Amino acid sequence: MKLNKFLWSNYKETEQGKKSIEIFTNGTTVDILSNYFKNDINKDAIDFIDDLTAFSVSPKLPSALTIESAEKLFDAIIKNGFSLKLENEGIEEFKPDEGNFLHIIPTISTWLFFKYPDFFKPYFYRSKFQLLTQIADTFGFELPEVPLKRYKEERIKYYWKLCELFHIIQIENEMTAYEFCAFLYDFAPKYIQENQSVETNLPQATQVWLVGGDKSGYDFEFLDNYKNGNTSFWQGNVDTQRGDIIIMYCLAPRSYIHSIWRATKNGIADPFFHYYSSIYISEGIKVSPISIHELKADEYFSKHPLVRKNLQGVSGYSFSSEDYNQLLELLKKKGTNIDALPKLYSPTFNINDKLEIERDVEIYLIEPLLKELGYTEDHWERQLTVRMGRGERNFPDYAFLTSKEKNYEIANMLIESKYWIKNNKELEETFKQVYSYGLRLSAKMLVIADKNAIWIYEKQNGSFDRTIFVKKYWKELEIPDVFNNIKKLIGPK
Repeated sequence: MKLNKFLWSNYKETEQGKKSIEIFTNGTTVDILSNYFKNDINKDAIDFIDDLTAFSVSPKLPSALTIESAEKLFDAIIKNGFSLKLENEGIEEFKPDEGNFLHIIPTISTWLFFKYPDFFKPYFYRSKFQLLTQIADTFGFELPEVPLKRYKEERIKYYWKLCELFHIIQIENEMTAYEFCAFLYDFAPKYIQENQSVETNLPQATQVWLVGGDKSGYDFEFLDNYKNGNTSFWQGNVDTQRGDIIIMYCLAPRSYIHSIWRATKNGIADPFFHYYSSIYISEGIKVSPISIHELKADEYFSKHPLVRKNLQGVSGYSFSSEDYNQLLELLKKKGTNIDALPKLYSPTFNINDKLEIERDVEIYLIEPLLKELGYTEDHWERQLTVRMGRGERNFPDYAFLTSKEKNYEIANMLIESKYWIKNNKELEETFKQVYSYGLRLSAKMLVIADKNAIWIYEKQNGSFDRTIFVKKYWKELEIPDVFNNIKKLIGPK
């Protein structure tokens, strides 16, 4: 959905709306950071922003900017840094390096916002990039593509790309800079929390990943004092999928496997997170510790490439099903009740040996399912051609139309087929493709299918969220209760 002007106007008249807009309009650094950036708040960051705002900075900052000169200013800060002249304290040089700049984006962005609110916005979604993605999906704007991990300078510049996007949204919705900040950090997150349902039961686990925790920060404290229901942000693999099994290895001085967890969200690339790839974990179960020395002494793991490297590069390392089964055997010998630990789901597809191309997925899987659900071929159109912009293009593989008027078609459901979706990146690209079709055809349901599984996205409050879906393997659909639930979701109404 686009921003509903009626809801937005009502929000601005509420006490909370007025308070949020006022904080960004006239609030102090402490006001803004304590309300909307509760992570990493410290006096040094507050003093740094206040010093930058109050005292002279070299090179001298212009009194006014355009969108073009604002970009040049940010580029100059990235390349050259700046010097800060403090009263009676001389000149302090600030030379940014890539790692430092990624970490202090919230601080630098808040200072720039104080100076030039129309062109720069405070950025408080570091370690919460998935929420920003949800906001973009819900309100119908496309985030810039996240640069690859190794391009640190491009990751820093990603902040400016966001500022360009935020500026456009602000202008299109006739907001002040301060109103936009209230929208981004108060209205939008609360709207998502209040209006979007989230499936609470985790899907079957299909992959096992290793991650590491160390003594710095709060890792050991969180792991040792975990309470049921707690969730934590963690460094992981971007291809982690919701429901996957996570093995927690505590680094030196502990050097042992500590616990088994589940991923509660798909992995995501966070441009301003130092380690880039991030996951969320929960449902932790402590196990009998297995030290690196025990792994090296074990007949199976002594030959394992990760163990041979002393578990260097543990975070985000993929464990095979055989690796996991061998680990369960070790844990069982040490007295852990492995029946309480999550198990890998092992679907079998008797038909998969017949599948060689995308069309096979349609003929042998999708169309039989549709007929079992109660559809006939009269219900759908394949490779629908719809005018979009100046030309005509082939649209979704299956469109279930409720209106067939030329150039004004409306579809209740769309299905996009692929032969094999190998990872999260390919799933993301397929989602973007069918999502664009869904916008054009006002669809209520989007379905993606490959030779292994189907993903079902339901429109909620006027939009689709790429992070909220029902995923089922084809073999699961042979279970009566599962099939009945899918029929309720995407069967003929």
